[in-house]
Amino acid sequence: MCGIVGFLGDDRSLLERMLKSIHHRGPDSFGIDVGPNFSIGMRRLSIIDISGGEQPVISQETGCKIVFNGELYNSPELRRQLQSQGLNFVSDHSDTETVLKAYEAWGSDCLTHLVGMFAFVISDPRTKNLFIARDRLGIKPLYYHCDQRRFLFASEIKAILQDPQVARSVNESVMIRFLLYRVHDDGEDTFFDGIKRLLPGHYMIVSPDATIEITRYWEPNINDKFTSDRDDTYYSEQFGEIFEKVVRRHLLSDVPLGVSLSGGLDSSGIASMTNLLMKAGSDLHTQGGLHTFSALYPGQSIDESKYISEVEKFVSATPHYCHPSVDEFWDDIDTWIWFQEEPTISSAPYAYYSVYRIAKGQVKVILSGNGGDELLAGYIPYFKAYMTSAFDQKRYLDLMRELYRGRDLYGKYFAQFAKQKLTLAKNQISISSMLASIRPQGLQRTQTPGTQTPGTQTPSNFEFTPDRNLNYRLAQDVLRYSTPNLLRYEDKNSMAFSIESRVPFLDHELVEHIFSLPIDQKIKFGWNRYVYRNAMRNKMPELNRTRRSKIGFTNPEMEWMKHRSDQVREIFASDQLAGRGIFNQQAILDQFDMWLAGCPGDGLAFWRILVCELWMRRYIDRPTVL
Repeated sequence: MCGIVGFLGDDRSLLERMLKSIHHRGPDSFGIDVGPNFSIGMRRLSIIDISGGEQPVISQETGCKIVFNGELYNSPELRRQLQSQGLNFVSDHSDTETVLKAYEAWGSDCLTHLVGMFAFVISDPRTKNLFIARDRLGIKPLYYHCDQRRFLFASEIKAILQDPQVARSVNESVMIRFLLYRVHDDGEDTFFDGIKRLLPGHYMIVSPDATIEITRYWEPNINDKFTSDRDDTYYSEQFGEIFEKVVRRHLLSDVPLGVSLSGGLDSSGIASMTNLLMKAGSDLHTQGGLHTFSALYPGQSIDESKYISEVEKFVSATPHYCHPSVDEFWDDIDTWIWFQEEPTISSAPYAYYSVYRIAKGQVKVILSGNGGDELLAGYIPYFKAYMTSAFDQKRYLDLMRELYRGRDLYGKYFAQFAKQKLTLAKNQISISSMLASIRPQGLQRTQTPGTQTPGTQTPSNFEFTPDRNLNYRLAQDVLRYSTPNLLRYEDKNSMAFSIESRVPFLDHELVEHIFSLPIDQKIKFGWNRYVYRNAMRNKMPELNRTRRSKIGFTNPEMEWMKHRSDQVREIFASDQLAGRGIFNQQAILDQFDMWLAGCPGDGLAFWRILVCELWMRRYIDRPTVL
């Protein structure tokens, strides 16, 4: 686990500056290789093969060189397979060397053999090209800049910005889409003009003249059927076996690990399964027990203490707590934005930042429950796609049964939906009016979510399919609209404190299995995440397995905004914001005062404006980002 950087050319000073900017990703060691065509480097956070896993790894046979960020969970099996084919290994069990040998054996097809999370770059002297790849779900990041004969890549954007020839300017189209539609991280463009991300499930070939070729190598097959002839027991047993296998391989580590525990269904399941594997004798590095890390808000409606405590008792955990506060948040906000690198949809990810801060020094690896909601229809609004799926496939009795059995949840959803429509009709808070002074060309380039943006990276076969089918709707969120930004938050928050975060729910084998299930294994008999709940019966606390509410890691962000309203208003009234040419300053001030006075509307619109302004101050206005 580490951070990787590189570029066309042989500028050692630039390489060292880039590595310095991401020291937090790998404080244990670093390595560089300055070649005639490409320079590559890495910072290392030692997780596997601590004594022998230094990078770059160089092949004695071909001269290929690799820098690798991530974990390869099937490295032992893959290594044995490659050795049987006559490939020689130098290290004892470096997964980085395993990836390099797989590339030498199979070329780009090596990606179909890899199980894990990764972003890696191989400099191949035989082709004189770079081979760059990112894991199927995009758990590990990879950014790049390509301009005429210049090409740079890095695990974080701030490393690319160490090159003074890379302009620091706003991608206006991306920012406007974010402000208007609350969408980000959904495509290859970042908030920085000229800096892109390699999309999940893609690889890139870069030639010495900065020509790039990008190819999609993976996407899951989607079962669009409502039901099947199999019974629920078959599905729950099958799911349980795969889930246990996936969690077991995510426990591979030569250093202590723990679990981020929100009290929700997914993190509770991860902690409980880890505990079961510990009791079964798995070789886990948990310092004699399972360490859990949680954010608590005593006395507040978002406090999850009851559910967290239930899991702690069930797994005999060693618990660790943080108590995020409004004052702490405002003290940290500039640094937090520096780590996040791009605006966030809300301030909720700060809760994870606080959790990883207390984990630093306790463990080096943390398992997270991220991804489960999007895969298994954990959010109540997914019921809309369930209804249209049932209607389209003439499953009318199933639909009526679901409306009755889940009436406590769906009734609240429909009531909330009606309230939102009513509020919208008399809403006086309008984000579009707060952008009234935007340059017309910026709005013309801005596309609404769900429309295809031409680019170099391959569009998904179902990316723009109408979301009437629940499984396609979930796939859109997993592969484009939700999970990518959650993974960005996860990676940046954890690496800020030199901690590796692992997300078992986004193991590609589990993802492929979940998308192969019929729709009624996601929602049935009034329960969402139906097959998962069945599979975890007697394996986790019943209070958590059968909970109907959902909160997760978050914070009381609207209360925090109002608590510091004077400070927020001062930023909105600043000359810096007025000079952007993006905002209608007077409309922002007027509507912010109306919102504080109780006017209904999207209060998070003010967070989006605020975080964009603070991000521009941190990354666009300042001459250095070290």
